[in-house]
Amino acid sequence: MAANFWMSSHCREWLRTMADDWNTPVQIEKRKRNAQILTEEEVKKLRVHLSMFISNLGKHQHVRCRQRVIATATVYLARFFYNNSYKDFHPHLIAATAVYLASKVEESPVQPNKIEKALKDLSRSASKYGVNDIVDGEYFLMEELKFNLIVFHPYRPLQQYLKDAGLQEVVSTVWYLINDSYRLDLCLEYPPHITAIAAILVAGTYHQQQAAVQAWFTQRLNFNDEHRQHVMHVADKLITMYEDHSHLEPEEIQQILDKIPNPPGVGNNMEPIAAHPSQH
Repeated sequence: MAANFWMSSHCREWLRTMADDWNTPVQIEKRKRNAQILTEEEVKKLRVHLSMFISNLGKHQHVRCRQRVIATATVYLARFFYNNSYKDFHPHLIAATAVYLASKVEESPVQPNKIEKALKDLSRSASKYGVNDIVDGEYFLMEELKFNLIVFHPYRPLQQYLKDAGLQEVVSTVWYLINDSYRLDLCLEYPPHITAIAAILVAGTYHQQQAAVQAWFTQRLNFNDEHRQHVMHVADKLITMYEDHSHLEPEEIQQILDKIPNPPGVGNNMEPIAAHPSQH
């Protein structure tokens, strides 16, 4: 396990930009297969829904895991569907498997039968999947993650930055922003400290502390122009997310989920797109 983010697999293997990978065979195939069942806007809404679904799964009365488990599971899901299509793998099953794996990695293990109960309570679309599908899918998911299971989150740098900025009145709002940031694929594009700083900027503006936050951002943080630009990009993405997808109607989400096939569980000799892109 790397104690330093910059030396970790998170940094070296999993900081991706779609611009870099857009024309790779795997990404072309994934987009083609997604387009067979969903529009681009539906894919965006589904991604937001899946973050909320994992949160509800983790907070379900049968599961009740820590927020860090929920965050790690959401990162696992984002990494999985970075290369794979919703047409080939039911996202609710992948979400349940991600919670199961993340609970063990974060040393707060949850029994798979409890996750199964929560899954059946929360998902009409994935009701056919059971304990065996969750357990059998664990190794498959780890393979797709390249066995890079240690995830760095914005929570730790956030505490340091809030203390340095002296903005304790925005703490609650910033934590909500960080939790909601997992509705986007920021975890695949930016280091966690960038997301933490962006959340502080947005929270400061919301609480009418913009002058104090901007002074801290420009005077205390020794960032180059590129890093400052990244922070502003993330802040803009967070604001846009709330403007466009602050509320998703359950009926609309169910209509999207109804378009997704119910393939066999991921342990049943299934292969990811990345394995043989030309064969799908």
